Amino acid sequence: MKTRLLAIVFSVLSFSLIAQTTKTIQVGGVSRSYKEYVAGSYTGTNAVPLVICLHGLGDNMTNFSNIGMHLLSDSAQFITLYPQAMSSPYGTAWNSGASYMGMTLNPTVDDIGFISALIDSTAALYNIDESRVYVTGFSMGGFMANRLACQLGTRVCAIASVAGTIGTSCVCNPFRPIPVAHFHGTADATVAYTGNAYGNDAEELVNYWVDFNNCDTPAVHTALPNIEADSMTIDLYQYFNGDQGSETWFYKVNNADHTWLVPGANDISYTIEIWNFFKRFQHLTLDIENTTAPRMSVYPNPATDVVQINGFNGADRGMLTLMDLSGRTLMQTCFENGFATINVSQLPSGIYMLQLNGDNVFETVRFIK
Repeated sequence: MKTRLLAIVFSVLSFSLIAQTTKTIQVGGVSRSYKEYVAGSYTGTNAVPLVICLHGLGDNMTNFSNIGMHLLSDSAQFITLYPQAMSSPYGTAWNSGASYMGMTLNPTVDDIGFISALIDSTAALYNIDESRVYVTGFSMGGFMANRLACQLGTRVCAIASVAGTIGTSCVCNPFRPIPVAHFHGTADATVAYTGNAYGNDAEELVNYWVDFNNCDTPAVHTALPNIEADSMTIDLYQYFNGDQGSETWFYKVNNADHTWLVPGANDISYTIEIWNFFKRFQHLTLDIENTTAPRMSVYPNPATDVVQINGFNGADRGMLTLMDLSGRTLMQTCFENGFATINVSQLPSGIYMLQLNGDNVFETVRFIK
């Protein structure tokens, strides 16, 4: 399931407009790496979507960034992350639920916690619209995207999987109906269109999400224009009117192997199609939950030595608890008169939570050390 990519060139966009940074984050005591792309047009005034892109087995964040999702971000206004999976005997691998003859790679790695922590840390640094967090992935990254749809629907608005389905060891218990787009080549010799050795077949996957989302059937079928001499044709099946505004789209790519289609060489660009799918959707349940005004803030964030905690909207007293992301209590102090300071200089780098519990107040905020 190793990624095979062609270089993508978008003549209307420039790398100089994109700020690229390689970062690390501590998750469960393990240092995890990712690439972050913030468009030069980002000002922080308006909340922007977050797009997370997951590479395939044996690949890495740098190579997978060649899909060029971040090149769309300057005009489309979103932040892009390319996380890297942990090493395994078969190369970098996500704990995705994909398994072969009962063997699952990196089964003890908390990749769901990693993605959730990435959302938290990015939201702490930038003005992120947390109702518009999207995940796409190729091959094993596609399996991981589906696992996130199954198990992290509280945070992920929509997913798009390319040549990766629901793994045989993945427990799929979705939190809510979720928009899903799936792309699969009928000649895929790595993750087979039918007879998939690692999870369910392509059409079985689509049928699962159509049924779960309660979309209208039959699909609206469109044969996409065959504009390039690449020996491939594409049938798009769109299932509309699912519960909570969800939809399920299926790109059946006839005669395609295990690859990512790119503009100029192929009839469509997977990257552009995925963003055009994502931008249709907002996590309405999360958006409603987020309408409550915040009652506590942390400054500075990220912090180095000392953080200041300010309470407002009635959050002026109670017990203030400092915790790590696992919920382990690290420190407690009384919160009086709506203000407190905490020395965090001895804490290792990572993401932490501050929780205020007082009279008619229960508020949690995150910050980065």
